[in-house]
Amino acid sequence: MHELLERLGRGDTAITDMCARADQAWSAFFSELASADVGTLSARLGIFQPRFIELFDSPSLGETMMAWTAFANLYDTHTGWGANEQRARELIVAFANSNCSAEVKSEARSAVISYELDRHPIPSGPSGGDRDNRKRR
Repeated sequence: MHELLERLGRGDTAITDMCARADQAWSAFFSELASADVGTLSARLGIFQPRFIELFDSPSLGETMMAWTAFANLYDTHTGWGANEQRARELIVAFANSNCSAEVKSEARSAVISYELDRHPIPSGPSGGDRDNRKRR
């Protein structure tokens, strides 16, 4: 987060492009894995991490932004989680159980607190139900 804030403060306009590409990458990820269980999500997160290092042109920034942009993709500041809440809760478990770096997992925990997902029980067992994983505007 420190690198992000530093670069924004210096007027680095590439950050907005990186965030937009990250949002698109998450939309594709969630669409492809719409019916995937938490275990599959967890496995795929580890495979997905190098993509974020590429997207953000820096290992530290990529690791920082991976989890934040994942949750941001599912959340709408006007309407909240909506139909994406279950997927967001599954994402908590998936990040924790993934083989992502300690930095990514730490940022995921911070995002969970920031988005107040830590105030409700985390789902157990396989996921189910109908969900729309795209952001609602």
